[in-house]
Amino acid sequence: MRWMVSCLVLVISAVVTHYFVLTSIPGFIMTKAHETFEAQGLPVNTWVASPRQTPQTQRIVRPSPDLSYAVCRFNTEDGPVRISAPIWDGYGSLSIFNDQTDNIFVGGLSQGSGFEGVVAAGPDGPSVGPNGEPVVQIEGWGVALIRRLAPSEDRHVQAAGLVSGAVCEPLN
Repeated sequence: MRWMVSCLVLVISAVVTHYFVLTSIPGFIMTKAHETFEAQGLPVNTWVASPRQTPQTQRIVRPSPDLSYAVCRFNTEDGPVRISAPIWDGYGSLSIFNDQTDNIFVGGLSQGSGFEGVVAAGPDGPSVGPNGEPVVQIEGWGVALIRRLAPSEDRHVQAAGLVSGAVCEPLN
């Protein structure tokens, strides 16, 4: 009997720990990311291109030096947010992450992909964007990330220059 109680306590502890890790850690990670972005002065609803990744500029473990990155943090609590980025003549993608670090949207930014953008909205938001864009349901804070293949300094400058044509702004 004592052995069965010990096994039951072990199983319950494992289930509780597993649930805690799955529900708490991702939110903690994204909260820390938003705090870091805010401390670095990263504005809300604005794309910001990162410098070319070198061993001296790496902030995360092993970012690709061949990719140009741009990030926009946004919040849907005040209404839907339109997110889009210009097409690129090489590999390019737009990803959107929710406050639990889930990748909830990926769109291609390569020529011929036909990507027009997306609207991020809370549960009471529109089902289709004003220009027919798809709508992703995201409550509260999120992060949009553009990645473009830019293996040389010239290509990185070109990719970073496209950030001015990207959109991350309230829909209203």
